[in-house]
Amino acid sequence: MVTQDDKLVDLSFEYGASRVYLTEPKSTSPYDATTTSAAIFEAYNKEKPELIILSATKFGKETSARLAAKLDAPLATECRSVSFTDGRIEVERMVFSGNGLSTEIIGRTPAIVTLQSGIVEPRKNPHNGETEKLSIEVKPMTQTLEVRRKSETSAARLEEAERIVAVGRGLQRKEDLELIRQLAEVLHAAIGGSRPLAADLGWLSDDQWIGLSGHKVKPKLYVAIGISGQIQHIAGMRDAKVVVAINKDPNAPMAANSDYYVVGDLYTIVPELIKQLKQRV
Repeated sequence: MVTQDDKLVDLSFEYGASRVYLTEPKSTSPYDATTTSAAIFEAYNKEKPELIILSATKFGKETSARLAAKLDAPLATECRSVSFTDGRIEVERMVFSGNGLSTEIIGRTPAIVTLQSGIVEPRKNPHNGETEKLSIEVKPMTQTLEVRRKSETSAARLEEAERIVAVGRGLQRKEDLELIRQLAEVLHAAIGGSRPLAADLGWLSDDQWIGLSGHKVKPKLYVAIGISGQIQHIAGMRDAKVVVAINKDPNAPMAANSDYYVVGDLYTIVPELIKQLKQRV
């Protein structure tokens, strides 16, 4: 385990880490891929592991790419599982826009793998590990022009949420997100959305983007509002337990991917739904 956060040391040992490297000096940002990849590189030179695993977040993807270049190592991204089979590293990855599962063998080590967030259930395995300071010297290759802080609706919160209200291009104006917020509030749900609202229009943050290129979620309840259900979006929410969708189009792909499908105008249905839910609280 490599980190610059002192608070993660005990947590790492609680979940089975045998050694934690604390980087020095600490970066001004915990999401500095240049510093993080340099720290993992130094830790690799000490331990020489066959496999390095990172999370398939945007930060993890950038860090893993830099690290793969430093180590001249093979990199498998967006994996759903990783295992050792007959002495070789085997990974499973989604292909064909999330419609297929490919099993791949990584032919040499060290190998770097990024795992999809939320795929592996954490299991406690308390371990008496060791902590070691790791001094690194990084010469920044880029200049920081702007610093953006993570919003409170973070990817971690979205991926851990038991209830999610997701909205798509059926929403006509950015101001109408207030209607979605009201529904999410009464349901005690996190807010997410499809690619058009996050990547194209910028009405939602990247942390709220659900889909093949966004975040994968598996809530107990997923309410899809104004989302047609393109295959890229379905790949991000296919593990939801119960899916309720509201859409004008009775033949939208989301209909085949929902447990309950309500055909109608979201601007009529959602306010009434909020009203009914508030009366039951």
